[in-house]
Amino acid sequence: MVDSPPLIHDFKPSGIPKRFLGAVELSLDEYEAIKLSDYLGKDHAAGAEKMGVSRPTFTRLLERARKKMARFLIEGLHLQIEGGSVHFKRNILQCSSCRKLINTGISGSIRRCPFCGSSGIIDLASGFGHGSCCRHA
Repeated sequence: MVDSPPLIHDFKPSGIPKRFLGAVELSLDEYEAIKLSDYLGKDHAAGAEKMGVSRPTFTRLLERARKKMARFLIEGLHLQIEGGSVHFKRNILQCSSCRKLINTGISGSIRRCPFCGSSGIIDLASGFGHGSCCRHA
């Protein structure tokens, strides 16, 4: 389980076109492990519980994520967050007009921005190919 999709999922060194860079892929479950441990300060047991995995699995995810982040920083690679077999607990929508973020449940459907009324709503979970399995449950 991943709490919500990342707001930004594509990173690269400035001034260098992607075509000249090697790439590293951080899976969504690795992203969640590093977010829970290193950003939110959860210990391995608490992080594992939040994700619904065993503590050894959480530790392996975190070790892989840290190695990939180190490669990204030291080698100047292109980092993409994508893939993995995950379910989001909630979703984040973004208005394409006013750029405000809207937190919602994974099954929530908002057709108009509550801030500006625009119909240009971007569904961040569907950008990862996720959502239809949960929305029809």
